[in-house]
Amino acid sequence: MSTKIGVIESRWYDATNDIKKNTTVKPLFDFLSDLHFGSHHAYDYEMVGTRSAFTDAISRIARSRATTVAYLAMHGSSKGLHLHGGERISRTVLKNSLLQVSQEGGSNLIGMFFGSCMFGSHALADYLFKQEAPVVWIAGYQESVDFVSSSGLDLLFFNTMLAVRYENPTFSNRKKIEEVARRMKIQMQGLCNTPLENAEPTCGLGFSIFVKKLGRTRGARDLMREA
Repeated sequence: MSTKIGVIESRWYDATNDIKKNTTVKPLFDFLSDLHFGSHHAYDYEMVGTRSAFTDAISRIARSRATTVAYLAMHGSSKGLHLHGGERISRTVLKNSLLQVSQEGGSNLIGMFFGSCMFGSHALADYLFKQEAPVVWIAGYQESVDFVSSSGLDLLFFNTMLAVRYENPTFSNRKKIEEVARRMKIQMQGLCNTPLENAEPTCGLGFSIFVKKLGRTRGARDLMREA
């Protein structure tokens, strides 16, 4: 048994920020793995620092039968994901990597979670879904986020996802993520809101869970905000 989560992380520390050298998201997933499966090895983990290492890791995780969700933990901006080696992963690089995996033998990914500042926007989800990225859902943050607050939300998201998967095995993948979003809105609405939505500049991470719009209309629907 496994969480079916594949974590791809880039080092958080650099000379321009106050994040400590040993900071990592790995303990979050050790905890989830121990809690749900009695072993802190029930997920995949890769550390990457270059664009080629990132695309190789995405390929391995997407093809793995043991993994259905990719969690990308690294610095981000509206322009892309930033690796500790100095290179950037643009939305085009990400899209090409996912499509290549799909075309060369198929991807097992159902969802993709951006554990980074600002990159998990509606514009990104629209772009990826319109380009036929092979995932059911995309989650992430449209704001610059605090490490502790976002880690708490990430932990609750994945714990909820695992609970929904266990409690509702007959649900479709789309129905499962809709149920996760429903519970998240009840439990953590203020943290999921943007600061503007909270009318409080210091509170809110701007968290979204996107699925592809149904019917002929292409693009993304935000389950945290759109009925």
